[in-house]
Amino acid sequence: MTGTFKFMNILFHALSMSETLDRIDALVRERTPRMFFSLSAELISRAQDDPAIRDIYGSADIVTADSFVVYYSARLCGIPLPEPVSASRVMCELLPNAVAKKYRLYLLGASEEVVARVVSVLRGQYPGITIVGWRNGYFTPPDEAQIVADIRQTAPDILFVAMSSPLKEQFISKHLHEMGVPVSMGVGGIFDIIAGKCRLAPPLVSRCGLEWLYRFLQEPRRMWKRYLITNAKYLLLLGRELLKRGG
Repeated sequence: MTGTFKFMNILFHALSMSETLDRIDALVRERTPRMFFSLSAELISRAQDDPAIRDIYGSADIVTADSFVVYYSARLCGIPLPEPVSASRVMCELLPNAVAKKYRLYLLGASEEVVARVVSVLRGQYPGITIVGWRNGYFTPPDEAQIVADIRQTAPDILFVAMSSPLKEQFISKHLHEMGVPVSMGVGGIFDIIAGKCRLAPPLVSRCGLEWLYRFLQEPRRMWKRYLITNAKYLLLLGRELLKRGG
């Protein structure tokens, strides 16, 4: 497997998109429950103050840089990262392969309206896709046993969890072996994008490191505080990382 590198106290895997897709295929064949997360500047910032979340990332089989912001930051620190690999884009790239290989998929997250819309859209775009179950992401701890039982019974090959952090990390990590899913992926807000509620940033915007701004402009009232605080904190963390590395 391609090498790893430590960045801001988190162990990442230096994978390209094609290598990530190949790795997921291998994990599905291995049938051992594994976790995959992609980390944005926001998630990296949050993880600095949350040892439990850092431990979850440390135990994941795949941890990639989610955005060009993290990619450029790593390169600035002398880390030869191939490219950013967001779990959202991985899911989109994975779907044709999932149809061809008849992978069983389960979708967990977003509102009931959104996740139902995602199922409808995917079945329309990918005839023959095998979606064995879905469930909205609004539940309380007492509901978890039933959700886990449903996932285990439907036996998906890949579980897509579109919930906010740290909820998706906590759910996947806590129930990983109970669910028995070969690949459980935290995919952020991709369900909203597939359902047409939000738009994915164009490649040029992403390459400029402005994916966060594109997202902010779609929901400024909800996103302004998150990005103001986490972006400022991330810049401070990056400065510290550069000083630590002598750059």
